[in-house]
Amino acid sequence: MFIVGTGRCGSTMMSSVVRLHPRLLSLSEFFTSLAGRAFTLREPDGERFWKLLTTLSPIAGKMLAKGGPMEEVLYGFGAGARFGPYDVPPILVTALPHLTRDPEALYDELAPLLRGGARAPLGQHYQYLFEWLCQRFDRERVVERSGSSLLFVPALARMCDGAKFVHLYRDGRDAAISMQRHPFFRLSVRFAGLFERMGLDPYRPPFMFGTSRLYPLLEAVTGRFLPVDRWLAEPPPLEALGNYWSRTIASGTTFLDALGKERVLSLRYEDILAQPREELARLMDFMGPEYKDPEWLAQASLIPRKPLSNWQKLPVDQQRRLTEACRPGLALLGYL
Repeated sequence: MFIVGTGRCGSTMMSSVVRLHPRLLSLSEFFTSLAGRAFTLREPDGERFWKLLTTLSPIAGKMLAKGGPMEEVLYGFGAGARFGPYDVPPILVTALPHLTRDPEALYDELAPLLRGGARAPLGQHYQYLFEWLCQRFDRERVVERSGSSLLFVPALARMCDGAKFVHLYRDGRDAAISMQRHPFFRLSVRFAGLFERMGLDPYRPPFMFGTSRLYPLLEAVTGRFLPVDRWLAEPPPLEALGNYWSRTIASGTTFLDALGKERVLSLRYEDILAQPREELARLMDFMGPEYKDPEWLAQASLIPRKPLSNWQKLPVDQQRRLTEACRPGLALLGYL
């Protein structure tokens, strides 16, 4: 199962919720950590697949080094760490530390298993990794949750036939405020604008982040030709982020609608905060009766907490401009 969203919609909280369940394997930020290359390989061998999981993009390295603290980054940089922000393997940034207190040992355990794999479709490599992790941690089902993963839905649906999707969403005006403070989205909105100026649509195939081979090429040269340091330091206008959020919602909901209602559950972040037991019970009902667990529900319901940002605290004129930028997405999700 995949929990997808625009990012800054409460999805990091959901990884913590899922991790408490004794039968579920919570994979956090797995696909987004692979940056623009997550779904670009077709039939790699094990060596090439391992390289995908362990080679950090130049932009991600700069973001980790200069973007400031990010709650999603769980790897312990500093004295005694094997890796630094410019060379840390992507799966060590969040995914493996979310599973174990000794992520480097798990990393070493995975290396020979994955590097020895035969040439196969990319989805088979991912499936093998997920199944092995389930066995390693005595879990029955993988729940992968990545921020900014809503546009991954077509690739994930093709790769994992029959997989279920949870769409977690939040009022786009609050999401935009949170995005403005986050280095990943400071860069994402700029790259989306760059693609649009080139006449390409970064919200629809074949030019979406993670699936288009243009992104790895852009990452290879971006440090020389684009002002990434300035983009990290200077927040983009809220209206630009509101438009980015709205365009992502418009495309993502279209992708989810194509899967059929039985494969998709929609959860509203504000509802989880207001009534966590009821909303998390809906999540378990969606997964199946075998995953109902009263003890888990009681513990998990304590995790949701009120967010810090609130668009209604903005000056009235800025509220109006941000609402207009978000309007198409807000209307689709029933906020207007």
